[in-house]
Amino acid sequence: MRIREITSDGKVSVGWLIILSVLSCEGLIHGGTEETADQRKARLQRVEERRTTTHLICHRGVCLFAHENTMEAYRATFELGADGNEIDIRATKDGVLVCFHDDMIDHLLKGYGDVADYTWEELRKIPFREPGKFREYCRIPTLREVCELHRDRAGLMFLDVKRTGLVPAVTLLLDEFDLWDHVIQAPPEYTDPRIRRTKIKGGVYLDRTEMDEAAIAALLPQPGERILIEYPQIAVKLLGRKSQEPIATPFHSEPSLWSQQPPRNDDPRSVEELLRVVSEAPDWNHPARGAEAETASAERILARAKAADELARRQMKNAEVFAVLERRVRERTLHRNWRYCGLDGSAALRALVELRAPQVVELARFCVWRDDPAVATVQNPEYKNPRAWTDFRTKIPVFSLLRGIPGAETEKLCRDYLALSDEEAKRIGVTQFEEAARCLLTNSPEPGTIRELEQHRLSVVRGRAKLFELLSP
Repeated sequence: MRIREITSDGKVSVGWLIILSVLSCEGLIHGGTEETADQRKARLQRVEERRTTTHLICHRGVCLFAHENTMEAYRATFELGADGNEIDIRATKDGVLVCFHDDMIDHLLKGYGDVADYTWEELRKIPFREPGKFREYCRIPTLREVCELHRDRAGLMFLDVKRTGLVPAVTLLLDEFDLWDHVIQAPPEYTDPRIRRTKIKGGVYLDRTEMDEAAIAALLPQPGERILIEYPQIAVKLLGRKSQEPIATPFHSEPSLWSQQPPRNDDPRSVEELLRVVSEAPDWNHPARGAEAETASAERILARAKAADELARRQMKNAEVFAVLERRVRERTLHRNWRYCGLDGSAALRALVELRAPQVVELARFCVWRDDPAVATVQNPEYKNPRAWTDFRTKIPVFSLLRGIPGAETEKLCRDYLALSDEEAKRIGVTQFEEAARCLLTNSPEPGTIRELEQHRLSVVRGRAKLFELLSP
């Protein structure tokens, strides 16, 4: 009973109907509180008011207030005076529609693979790496919960559906909750005439011009209705709307399932065995070729990543462990599938940071600036990016990891990166100016650092500095 049981002509198969029946019995499918005719009329009138005027759509919810794509983040959108949310949609192995952005879960969760690799019950048990201010209450929501919230708040919905084949399942929910008028954007495959897409004025979160009152004021009279945003307060003020402080209590009254799991201590392997798994990678710079060999290589990469995680979990702090993990970072395994290329090196770097290993900042610097000619052997020709981007697995986590490693060396790394030109930064990887600024501000939260970054040439850095100042307790 998987998503593939939906037929290609858009009809719902018997298998899918069985799933819907099962979920209904588990209480995951219900229409919520029934509306009266007057309530429905008032809701749709409010939705139309939002649609036909400038509407502020929060990217994955107000993720500056709560963890992205959570009920707290979506709820904060309406409390702050915005109109709706951009919502990332995926499906679990057993067909539950959930809200989660990434193709692979390891950046946000303490696990590996895709959302579709797990049942809903299994996914709920995987801990968040950084659950944020709501801690144990942070959880992945179902699309059903999100639909009910947007119906209750007359909120607009930008549906970013991350996998094909989900049209019938999403359609059922939109029908059930009477939400067609709420949808202002959806993928091209969603051809139902009841979807009325609105036109975009602009997106102001990627460059943080959402923090620039003059830039917002200049955008408002431009053609279109929709603005994608993450910090809506300035735009809300310019639109003359009311705003309130987001509710500080969790959306759910019970802690999430992952927080209730007993501490994991079921790995029977000795430290010596774990070190052997991490260290044995004779193929690290000889990418596998052919389906069978690539599958086997991916399994070995994943095994090394999990062994590195286990060493960190056990807090194994000694020179041998540090040496083995560092070598794995420097000799991350190349793979033609981007999901696995360098994954073992990324896990090893994260383990070293968690273990507070000496020289870890120096190693992080190596990762950021690495431009290895060998990655050309696995570079995807479809993308015209510089070759160094192929090492994204060990580059992108650096600044978020180093937020927990204060000191002069981390600050210098951040400042050195922030001094790069756009061309220099793009040559060595996906640009991370905002993440470098955030890392520097976290480790050096003095007014002088804020003032320094507010003078930076890039609006994304200036905006991050202003955000830090506004959001700091």
